[in-house]
Amino acid sequence: MRISVRLFIVASMLAASAGLHAGPAETYVAAATPEKKVSLDLFSLESGYVFESDLNHGGSFGKQDALQTEIEYTHRFLLTGHLYLRLGISYQRFDFGHTDAPVPVHLQAGAGVIGIDYMHDDDVGAFLYVRPGIYTEEHVGLESFDAPITLGRIFVLQPDKLYVLLGLEATFLRGGSPVFPFGGIIWIPCDKWRLMAVPPNPRLIYSATKSLDLWFGGELVGASFRTDDDKTIRPTKLSGAQVDYEDYRAGVGLVYSPNDHVAVDLGGGCSIERGFKFHRAGENFRTDPAPYFKLEFRAKF
Repeated sequence: MRISVRLFIVASMLAASAGLHAGPAETYVAAATPEKKVSLDLFSLESGYVFESDLNHGGSFGKQDALQTEIEYTHRFLLTGHLYLRLGISYQRFDFGHTDAPVPVHLQAGAGVIGIDYMHDDDVGAFLYVRPGIYTEEHVGLESFDAPITLGRIFVLQPDKLYVLLGLEATFLRGGSPVFPFGGIIWIPCDKWRLMAVPPNPRLIYSATKSLDLWFGGELVGASFRTDDDKTIRPTKLSGAQVDYEDYRAGVGLVYSPNDHVAVDLGGGCSIERGFKFHRAGENFRTDPAPYFKLEFRAKF
């Protein structure tokens, strides 16, 4: 199956627009053909599980696992010419096993999706996305509001062979780098092989059949949140603190697409490290490596 290069890149960066999580993506669509109809309704549902490993911060606080759940629906509205307004909603949640560490047992985000797509057939050539919402542990308030912004453009160096992505992301809650540029390179040497070196899901892809892709690559999952106020937590500076949750993964998988409208992405491998980074409080907790698997369903019409 040939993947639409520009749409692959844009879909990958949609994950980053909510922080660092590997969110809804459209990496499964077939290559665009002349006058191909623009997909208006986009839906994705993803679940992932990381097995137990030690959670450390100057010593082990016990073993912890993690469950990831994400769902998103968006609809495109034609503005004029090649410009489309994109509106929708998304929900993201991480649940963690209990340990002795002063870290959340769950984190969640409910957000709207507001964006502009510049379309070429069913591919996106440039984009701007804002995801205003509540990024929290449990309590809802102004302190947990954020509106991550992602914008970018895809440049064609060699048609159907070599592409470059350049863009910028900004989010108020992230403590590490609130604003940072991003980029990537895509190389398609032949119909069977594609190198998609773009964050947060860099992949080397082999097209086994028209409907089956095999991939090897990495993944960065996570987002930035505001934890709840807790008078009993120690150290006390972690009460109501900002936290960047990050999960660095490497694995293999497959994408099965019986047609141009639906796809199932199944993968697994090693979660190299998960981290709770309280940058503004100066405290970081990390896990040892552990196996993981993920399952994602995507549809577009």
